[in-house]
Amino acid sequence: MNPLLALIFCAVFTLRSMAATDEPTPRELHTAQCVAALEVYTDDLAAQVKAGRTELRPLLLDRLKQGAAFIGAAYLQGERDEDRVKGFLDTALEAQKALPKSALAARQSACAQEGAQLLVKADAFSRAIVSHLAQKRMKKLLEG
Repeated sequence: MNPLLALIFCAVFTLRSMAATDEPTPRELHTAQCVAALEVYTDDLAAQVKAGRTELRPLLLDRLKQGAAFIGAAYLQGERDEDRVKGFLDTALEAQKALPKSALAARQSACAQEGAQLLVKADAFSRAIVSHLAQKRMKKLLEG
């Protein structure tokens, strides 16, 4: 094969590969959808706690831990490109606005259960980090 042709082929293949990595994998898409669903849920819970429903604080903390568990699991699976992941999350947040309330509630419930399972499977150190992050996020949500 002509060296110039081989170089062009490699360049085109590399560009196609790079373009393909901009699309989320099914796992990345699922993680973004769950983090987005739990984020909306925790925002709603935080507003209720701030309005005086302090009995919801433990539920708020649980949902924050479950969302953080998804983020931690993605990180441990090699997701380190924060801008890329943030883009997926922004897209998921926008897309779920079109979901009927019942579908969003079902997703929130399923994702909360899955996040709880991620925590059960995590080691003690990972659970401690997730708990710390969730506590910090709760403090920020309730003070802001």
